[in-house]
This record gives sequence, C-alpha cells and structure tokens, in this order.
Amino acid sequence: MIREALKGGKGEVIRNPKVFIDPLSVFTDIPFREDIIREAAIAVRYFVKNDVKFSNLFLGLTGTGKTFVVKYIYNEIEEVKKEDQDYSGVRQVYLNSREVGGTPQAVLSVIAERLTNSFVPRHGVNLGEYIDKIKSVLKGKKAIVYLDEVDTLVKRRGGDIVLYQLLRADADVSVIMISNDINVRDYMEPRVLSSLGPSVIFKPYDAVQLKEILAKYANYGLIDGTYNDEILSYIAAISAREHGDARKAVNLLFRSAQLASGIGFIKKEHVDKAIIEYEQERLFEAIKSLPFHYKLALRAIVMADDVVTAHKIYSRYCDKLKQKPLSYRRFSDIVSELDMFGIVKIKIMNRGRAGGIRKYVEVQDKEKIVKALEENLTEEMGYEYDEKPDMETG
Repeated sequence: MIREALKGGKGEVIRNPKVFIDPLSVFTDIPFREDIIREAAIAVRYFVKNDVKFSNLFLGLTGTGKTFVVKYIYNEIEEVKKEDQDYSGVRQVYLNSREVGGTPQAVLSVIAERLTNSFVPRHGVNLGEYIDKIKSVLKGKKAIVYLDEVDTLVKRRGGDIVLYQLLRADADVSVIMISNDINVRDYMEPRVLSSLGPSVIFKPYDAVQLKEILAKYANYGLIDGTYNDEILSYIAAISAREHGDARKAVNLLFRSAQLASGIGFIKKEHVDKAIIEYEQERLFEAIKSLPFHYKLALRAIVMADDVVTAHKIYSRYCDKLKQKPLSYRRFSDIVSELDMFGIVKIKIMNRGRAGGIRKYVEVQDKEKIVKALEENLTEEMGYEYDEKPDMETG
C-alpha cells in the first residue's frame, strides 16, 4: 500500500500540488481583483518614475485576497526590475505585523533589517534610530513596505507612531497596509489619518466567483475527470456562507482531493470530512500560536463568564505554576485580542448604577479549546498539565 502511495498513479486525483501550496508560482492573474491590481500598479509607477509617494490601506475580511494580491504585486515588481531600469533601485519589504511580534520596535527593526540586509536589534533602540537606519540605506533609492495585519500594530500603545514615522519620513518610502479589521482607522490618530491615502475595500467573494476560482485551481491542480461541477458548487456554497472566504474554499478542495487519493474521484463525503478537519485544525493552530500567558488566560476564560472572574482564576493558575500574573488591565487587553482573533466573543453589559459596566466573554467549542490548551500547555511546560487550579471560582 505504501508503495502505491509513493509511486502514485492508480486512483490519483492531484496532478500538481504546487498549485495549492504556492499558487503565485503558477497563476499569472488573479480573478475578480484586476481593477485593484491595476490601480495599485499605477500608484507604484507614479512612485518609481515620478517620485509621487503613496500609502494605501487594503481592507477586507479573511480570504478576500488581500495578501494574495500584495504578494502578486511584489513578485511582478521583481520581474519588472529585469526589464525596466527605473525599477532597479526599488527595494521591497513584506512583513506580517503579528508574526514579528506586533510591537513598534519589532516592526521597525524588521523593516530596517530587511532593507539593510544586516542584523538590527529589537530592544534598546529608539524608534527614531530605526527610521534613521532606513533613511540612510535609501539615499537615492526607493522602498515599498507591505505591512500585513497592520491592525495588530496600531492597536498596541504607540503603534500608529510607526505608520506616522514611515509616512512622514524624509525618504522615498511608500506603504501598503493590510487589515482584516475594516474599522482599523478608528485606532489611528488624526495626524496618521491625514498622511494616509485611500482605503481599498476587498469585497467578499460570492458563490459564483468562488466556484470560478475553484475551477481555476482544479483545472491546473487536479486530474481531469476526478471532480465534477457539483463538487465545486458545494464547496463554493459552503465558503460563501462564511463571508466569501476563498482561502477556505481552496483549502477544502485540496484536502478533499487528498482524501480522495486512491479512489480517483472527489465525493461529497470527502468534502464533509475536510470541513470537520479544517475547523479543528484552524482552532488548534490559532491556540498553538498564542503566547504562554494568552493560553493561561484563555483557559481561565473557559471557566468563567466575565473578565473579572477570569482574571482571578488566571492569577491562581499563575500562582500554582509559579508564574508572575499579568495585571488586570493587561489581562483585559489579552481578552480583547482573543476576541479580535475570533477565539472568544466579548459582550459589554451595563447593569445600571448599582451593577456598573461588566465585560462578559462567550466561548464556543469549549471542549475543543480545552483539549488544544491541554496539549499545548503540557508540551510547553514539559510535564503533565493539571487543568484545575485548586480554588473556588466564585
């Protein structure tokens, strides 16, 4: 059986897995985003050839193509460098604000590091020094900076200072920012907003558009005759219900094809199994990526209804694990970030003069979250994690 899997052939469904893993290496266009790409390309051309700096904010829900479009633009600029001398001095930096830490120091240090191709410390350096490094390396050159998940940055204290310094720096720097939070502008100071260019809205894909996108992936990545129109429509309809998430649609098609390997045809049962796996994996990966105290906070939240009670439980967890607990204010910030990640849902209730305002937290899939937390916390601490801190929750 293993030899059949190694060699492939009989009952195979996937022709080219690279289509699903690295689509930008295969596709030469992005459907339903042509106008956005063209407008961005014109802005880049004016910047490179006419010294007109720009700053755009790409807004849209998860899976609407923001990052895909940005990476496509990035790659195309690198190709144009080979054909147009004006672009030869253009440097590009793409970074995900959340993945590098989200702090002003972390974001600016990574930008400076990638532009200078040298190590730049993330601590003990004034923000202005990072900007000076960027300015010094860009003398006579231009840079385009792509800041993904920029909401992670601007929601931190002083985060929008990074944007202000980049946008107002005495250097040829243009910026494209990406956010899943369509209200991210609300977190920016007026001086930042005045320097910011227009927002570009990525509308969710509908079922018809998603089906066309899936057909494109299937045509390039799957073997003819291993799928039908009904399967593509089924996956498209499911993904359209969840704010038109193309990323989920493509992942479901790929996983369904993997499950059908050896059978030779994708069936509805393969898609249904892929959906269950996808939801479980997405939740597990989201929890796995959380810092240690975020995991402890989430474990406490599962046991409580409101943030005040959750913080008490969290503090007792810390005492038991010989960890210094974070302040209530910082804990409350963490709960807000978990809400932003979609792991919990905050509800603010005003109980009047006597009860005051209280922040409540709703958690779905509690059993799955607890299981994921137990596995992760046990792994991080190096011994069996005891889920119950000896305490009263009231």
